[in-house]
Amino acid sequence: MDEVKQAEELLSEGTSLLHEAAANMAETRAQGRNHYLVVDVLAALFGISAWLSVNALYTQLPLLVQTSPEGWSLPSYLSVIIQCANIGPLLYSFTRKCHTRFFRDSTLIMFLLLLGTVAMFTISFYYTHTTQLFNEPHSTPLFSLTFCFALVGCTSSVLFIPFMNNYPEIHLVSYLVGEGLSGLIPSIVSLVQGVGNSECELTEVVNGTSVYEHVILPPLFSPKIFFLIIFSIMFCSAISFVLLNKLPTCQQMVDNKSVSNRSSTVENTNESDLQCDNTPERLPLSNASTLAPSLYCGLLLMQAVISMFANGALPSIQSYSCLPYGNTAYHLAVNLSSMANPISCFIAFFLPRTSLVTIFSMSAFSVVTTVYAITTALMSPYPPLQHHLVGLILVVSCWILFSGMVSYVKLSIAAIFRREGGKGLFWYGAVTQAGAALGSITMFYIVNFTNIFKSFDPCS
Repeated sequence: MDEVKQAEELLSEGTSLLHEAAANMAETRAQGRNHYLVVDVLAALFGISAWLSVNALYTQLPLLVQTSPEGWSLPSYLSVIIQCANIGPLLYSFTRKCHTRFFRDSTLIMFLLLLGTVAMFTISFYYTHTTQLFNEPHSTPLFSLTFCFALVGCTSSVLFIPFMNNYPEIHLVSYLVGEGLSGLIPSIVSLVQGVGNSECELTEVVNGTSVYEHVILPPLFSPKIFFLIIFSIMFCSAISFVLLNKLPTCQQMVDNKSVSNRSSTVENTNESDLQCDNTPERLPLSNASTLAPSLYCGLLLMQAVISMFANGALPSIQSYSCLPYGNTAYHLAVNLSSMANPISCFIAFFLPRTSLVTIFSMSAFSVVTTVYAITTALMSPYPPLQHHLVGLILVVSCWILFSGMVSYVKLSIAAIFRREGGKGLFWYGAVTQAGAALGSITMFYIVNFTNIFKSFDPCS
């Protein structure tokens, strides 16, 4: 009987120990999930800061073009200024080996985040201020602060993403999700703001002829409040980056990633040591190009042309294309096309398409939307179907489809060059920036120094 009792006691003690161990494991897993969730949220907030300011500025263009001395030419000025900010990644690339001796990448990132945050706060109060340049009024404060915004966005591609490589891959995904939200959030806020409504008010009657004045109906809140809302989000992004650097949970993941990388390196080294000396060296599959040279160059040329129109030319003439259909059309085209970009990024991320047939098919269809957008801009102030609901739906749909398709095609081309390895992604980035710069500079000259594009007066 004593042995039975002892066995029962040992069994009960073992059962209690198992329950305790299971509870501890469950608690550890829950803490691990909580830790991962914290890092995911911080990484997403950090990613929002990349292009938030630039996207927010574009959503306010329906209001800004009404108050700036540049008028409808304002988008062309902003496009050139944003392209000039590419000097940031260029300087970073050239001085990368030198600056690491004095300060780390995290210091540069913090400086850029503070620069973008302060610039957004400043623009809230000075977006309507002007100065005299060449005996003409210009929105100099707006241009200067736009350059600061663009400097953050352009440099993020060579600085922010490499920083997130210090964390496990899942958190890099969270950063990319946040970067996609940088276009969605200001669009939603702008829709709530309700910009784009206008009417013609009778001001006087001259010789029996009624004279009307175009009056913009006040939105729910002013651009000042809108910019302050974006400033608060930028401030949260800066705080999230500080926490990513300082929180013990985040630093532990960085340390674990480093240990994992070192272990992987040791294992690979040991495996290579086991190979015979006469075994041919095996190159990584990604370094073996599978594309014919003509197709390789063709995809690069396609990327350059797409960037020339999507990032340079078409944003400069969007006001000429949409405003003749009304401020509502312009407002919807700007905001919904901004939403189409991150949505396409999400789709391409979870459902990647590297089929050349899909890429060329979508590129061909994007040509149709491009031609329609340019046609409506060239025919301004009297584009086709101007006073019909169908015309408004067509022009807004055109800009949404164009933004969504070119975003999807660009990511698909990037996926192909990533698979090819080598310097594919370098040339991909180079032709992207070259095409965007060429489109912006060309359209800036055409818009401001020729009479090809004409503004529309809704009350004429």
